[in-house]
Amino acid sequence: MPMRKPKPAASPKEREVARKPCKPRARKSAERPLRRAAPSAPGLLPEKQARHRDQRALLPPASQGEPVTPLVMWRVYKHPKDYPGEYVARKFVITEDFYRPSHESISSRSLRDVRNVLRSLYRGLIQLKRLPDDGPDIVEVWI
Repeated sequence: MPMRKPKPAASPKEREVARKPCKPRARKSAERPLRRAAPSAPGLLPEKQARHRDQRALLPPASQGEPVTPLVMWRVYKHPKDYPGEYVARKFVITEDFYRPSHESISSRSLRDVRNVLRSLYRGLIQLKRLPDDGPDIVEVWI
């Protein structure tokens, strides 16, 4: 019987090309329970169905694992007590967990100047008119 010559070792590039593409697999983490059969599937006892339904109801929302971009809102006030005779735009930060004022503010004696600064520094803001429920010193809101 004739002897075969051994094949030379393939380079890493050749191995990558020769490898078949594999299907992406979901990651299993300890935080996320494995999926089980649907509650209406045969084979599950009624008490297990109810327990499984309760487990799904207690899972945290998907946004808890990912960072949430806060919503930024600017309120424009007319002659507030701390800046008499001026218009002041104050920045507010809103997320799922809190709503708080920031330390940033813009002030001027002219409403037009405050609006121009908001438009030039923060492109994409939308001006909302004052609502009847707003305080008497609030002129408008920018989101």
